[in-house]
Amino acid sequence: MNSVLLKTSELFVVVGNNEAGADDFASHRPGYNGIWSLTSAHAPENCFVPFYAGLNLEHCMDDLFMTDEGVDNFEPRHAPMELRRLSKTSASLHQSPTPLTGVESETVFEVLEPHTIDMRFTARLHRRPRAGRWFGFFWASYINAPHSPALHFLDADGMLNAMAPDAHGEGGANTVCHASVEDPSLGDPGRRYAGHSLAHSWSRRRFSLPLIFGRPGDGSMLFLQMFDQTAPLRIAMSPSGGGRNDEKKRFNPAWDFQYVVNEAGEGTECHLRSRVIYKRYEGLEDIERLYGEWTRHIVG
Repeated sequence: MNSVLLKTSELFVVVGNNEAGADDFASHRPGYNGIWSLTSAHAPENCFVPFYAGLNLEHCMDDLFMTDEGVDNFEPRHAPMELRRLSKTSASLHQSPTPLTGVESETVFEVLEPHTIDMRFTARLHRRPRAGRWFGFFWASYINAPHSPALHFLDADGMLNAMAPDAHGEGGANTVCHASVEDPSLGDPGRRYAGHSLAHSWSRRRFSLPLIFGRPGDGSMLFLQMFDQTAPLRIAMSPSGGGRNDEKKRFNPAWDFQYVVNEAGEGTECHLRSRVIYKRYEGLEDIERLYGEWTRHIVG
């Protein structure tokens, strides 16, 4: 079993592992775990690029990430991942300790009425980082040819911001940290990192609330993602990470997030909770209301 369907009265959510798709998902390529397909009663076209996925766990990061010494920068995509159906409304992706970084992880996806997907991620390091003292994870959601590629967040003053960088990586200011992070860093200044790395491409802007949102497709839908933490979270955006749609003459942006632990060693456990809302767009006040519901949920 490589994929399962979870559904509510509005959502159809296909969760899959790293294997290639088949039948209705024959175009899905290997190496893209997470949500293979996200559709709604209000939007029948896949929110994500059909070749790829959303909430795709793609990087385990340490000081060797995005260097020639790192060997495989996409280790979570390439190591086997086991899909388990937990109930009619939930499924998990389990990955045994990976060969390079020794990370064991489990991601649980659960759908809730009428338009909610909850994600719970847990990971354990079975060995210390290969280099450096920190460790991180990177997820990508490859958005299917939206009219507007921008990814939105609220800055330290609560003002609405839009991320639409000029480039993927160096010079793109692709990664935004929380307002509590004054001087962001990633990796060893003495090493040379790949110029296309989003995780090393810093924006001077900062976010306040741990949320991101965009308007997929023709702009009538809302894709809102909220998180249960602030300082360890980094949000990122690539204007063209999912390639291009020549038929629609649009790029497929990547709406991404990262989770970084400053001090990591053998036995370190990482936990992250997130909620995705996929519904009709009803304005910023609706987003604020949904975020309030999320904060009450994680506290309760």
